[in-house]
Amino acid sequence: MQVEPSEGEVGLDDVRVVAVDSRSERRQVIRRLLEHSFKPEEIAEADSRQSAIDLVDRCRPDLVVIEIQMPLEEGLETITALSLVSPRPRIVVCSFHRDAATVLAALDRGADAYVTKPAGSAELRAACGVPLPERNVRHRPPNERPTSPAPPSAGR
Repeated sequence: MQVEPSEGEVGLDDVRVVAVDSRSERRQVIRRLLEHSFKPEEIAEADSRQSAIDLVDRCRPDLVVIEIQMPLEEGLETITALSLVSPRPRIVVCSFHRDAATVLAALDRGADAYVTKPAGSAELRAACGVPLPERNVRHRPPNERPTSPAPPSAGR
């Protein structure tokens, strides 16, 4: 059963995505993972910070999935630059970097979600599944950190 988005909402099958990674074979892995996670309308690819910025500016995607190991500092700078684009796409990091400092740095720079590799399609879909229309309206200032909902309390 496919759920149709209500009027004014973007369904996951209508999403335009930019996959960013410095290596072609890893971009192909991201592409396949996205295609298995949902059926994006379009997937474009960028291999550097500048090509990602140019592509996002030109194509106005709803979602950017980025591997920040470009090297690392360039990947983090890419997140910062993409978070300033208007309309702002949802930025999801999908990376082998698991350390808390890197995850926090990515979120501080403007990433909306962080998924560690190897990631499954359900995990990526969940990271991408926050209602996307909100991203076009709400522009988080670069210095505002995202907040996560508190975990449910265990019955004691």
